[in-house]
Order: sequence, then structure tokens, then C-alpha cells
Amino acid sequence: MSTTQHFAVKLKRSPAGRKPNQRRVLAGLGLTRFGKTVYLKDTPAIRGMLYKVVHLVDLEPKEGPPPLSSRERAKAQASGN
Repeated sequence: MSTTQHFAVKLKRSPAGRKPNQRRVLAGLGLTRFGKTVYLKDTPAIRGMLYKVVHLVDLEPKEGPPPLSSRERAKAQASGN
């Protein structure tokens, strides 16, 4: 049984006034705006990045494939027509 595990990560605290390395980690994770949610694979590198900014994000582990991005949904819809 192969299930893909991933994380739903939502930025809950502003990076303003934080250390530069924490701001770079948030940008590397794709968290560029307050309230933005991204879906990330469960890898050791991602876990290390999340550990550095766990106090700034809401983290929810998920099973199964991550949802499609808006770009992937548009591409699927265009090819389905």
C-alpha cells in the first residue's frame, strides 16, 4: 500500500521582524503571504525547514496525494475540452 504523505502548511504569523534566515526559509517553502496555504511533500529537507519556522505556521499532516494547484486544474480543464 503506497500512500503519499504530505503537509498542509499555512502561514499564521508574519515574517516581519523575524531573523533573515527565517524569512528565507518561509520564502523557500513558498509561504509569501499571510494566510497562504501550501502543500509540501514529507521529506527530511522539508521537515528541517519546517522545524525552523514551526512557531510561524500551522502544520497539518495529510495522507494521499496533495490537491491540484490552480495551474494544474486549469491545464487539466483545458485538455479535457
